[in-house]
Amino acid sequence: MKTLPLALLVFRGGCPVTEAYLSYLNRNGMRPALILAIDYVGDGVRAQQLRRCVGTSLAANLLRVRRNLAARVPPKLAATLQEGLPVRLTPGREPDYAANAQRAVSLTVDGFNDPRLHDVMRRCGVRSFLYCSGGRVPAHFFKEDFRILHIHPGVVPHIRGSDGLMWSLLVRGRPGASCFYMDAGIDTGRLIATAEFPRPHWPELYAAPTALYHALLQCYDPHLRAALLISVLKRLARFQDLDSLEATAQPGGGHYYTMHTSLRARVLERLCK
Repeated sequence: MKTLPLALLVFRGGCPVTEAYLSYLNRNGMRPALILAIDYVGDGVRAQQLRRCVGTSLAANLLRVRRNLAARVPPKLAATLQEGLPVRLTPGREPDYAANAQRAVSLTVDGFNDPRLHDVMRRCGVRSFLYCSGGRVPAHFFKEDFRILHIHPGVVPHIRGSDGLMWSLLVRGRPGASCFYMDAGIDTGRLIATAEFPRPHWPELYAAPTALYHALLQCYDPHLRAALLISVLKRLARFQDLDSLEATAQPGGGHYYTMHTSLRARVLERLCK
């Protein structure tokens, strides 16, 4: 098993993207040097109230269980969407981090601005991090002496922002993914690689639009991101170059926001005809 000089930045809660990365790495004889398994409590009003009522540790556990439950997909639907794919993901199941990395570190933080997270990242001995969550990372992160890689569900600069899978299907006619170094912008970092994939088709599949949308994000899109990650890693002559991969500045492009449910239903309907 080849150990990569790479740390996975994981927010706990049954994240299928994390499971996909780890499963595909294992299948290809690779593992990260480190997994930072983070319990995210939050620094909003409700998070503060929950922490005062039950304490930080229990609040983190409760929120993680809630995220695990929210990620679940009916087994039959999950199996249908993953037919023919090389691994089987089980959304809502927490991976065994210690078994999938040379070292795993667990910590509880309020959010990205928590100095405990910054301190661990500075001291962990790894310079390259793979960000396994969604959302925007604060700008001050990119002033640190490390690189954060991200794989976005869409080909940038054409498909940036939210609902990348849905907009890719609608605008480009097929799903895609992009690997880049994150920066302070929204999906604007220096581009390492992109990939597009055949348009999926599940004829006569019946599922309510909301359920199918959720299942695609949990059981289909993570496979595409993981496939691109493996493609990038296999192209490397030396794995110690992860913090200085060949990357190019992105040209200008547009940003998409969360797709309206009516338009989303039309996109999903086309996948099942």
